Amino acid sequence: MTPIEAQIRSVLDAASNDEGVEFKEEWIEEAGEQFKAALRKQFSPQSREFRLRMSNIGRPLCQLQMEKSGAKKQRMPYNHVVRMLIGDSVEAIVRFVIKAADVNVTSDGDKVVLETAGERIKGESDLDIDGKAYDIKSCSPWAFKNKWLKGYDEVRAKDDFGYVGQLYGYADAQGKDLGGWVVVDKSSGEIAVVEVEDTVSQQKEIRKQREETVKAVVNDAPFRRCFEAIPEVYRKVPTGRKTLPKNCTLCSFLHACWPEARQEEKECSTARNKPLEWYVD
Repeated sequence: MTPIEAQIRSVLDAASNDEGVEFKEEWIEEAGEQFKAALRKQFSPQSREFRLRMSNIGRPLCQLQMEKSGAKKQRMPYNHVVRMLIGDSVEAIVRFVIKAADVNVTSDGDKVVLETAGERIKGESDLDIDGKAYDIKSCSPWAFKNKWLKGYDEVRAKDDFGYVGQLYGYADAQGKDLGGWVVVDKSSGEIAVVEVEDTVSQQKEIRKQREETVKAVVNDAPFRRCFEAIPEVYRKVPTGRKTLPKNCTLCSFLHACWPEARQEEKECSTARNKPLEWYVD
């Protein structure tokens, strides 16, 4: 457990057991304003004009190319906006808790600009702790247990939403060291702090990949998928079918990129209620 996580858990433990926690009224006002801003954002039409921004530069190149081309997005389910608001609410709550925990917040909500490959990429950082860039994330119970709690290597390996590239962008834009993420299980309320553990060579590779991605998007490089379909195997025996990797199933451009994809029950499963799978054969 990191020292930051210990401080956060301590103040939450006190509040959960009616022991009282010192706070400033202005922190509550700030949290209220953050939530009001989230409501305005989520219920207002969003600009459809594509631009590279801090929140998307860590995503796969193919996804960015699809978005820039104007490809049709998957229509979101009706509860999508609620999920987004939960994330926004969690962020406001965590900011309040971090202040109440007397964590050394050295900067909060800065507008930043990253210059790379001749482009100026804008964004707004979450917060800096001890001079390092940190981001606040909420996630499902599955992701909390199977990704975040397993540490940074697992986060980087399963970075479906480009969180690593996003954090690097915030840090580099401000000339600050890499910190990590304050992560909340949005179902249980559990909190973890995961810190970046890249070597110098790994950091160079991530920054090189970012520059190459930006160049490819700006210069309209020929489109290519970054992922391939996966041969399905059941009990170590190939079934002859192919499925989409998780990155593609979570992408807003799934059907634009894989028009032949269809979601069906997993025939080889022996479960009473067979899970659904995306097939492309």
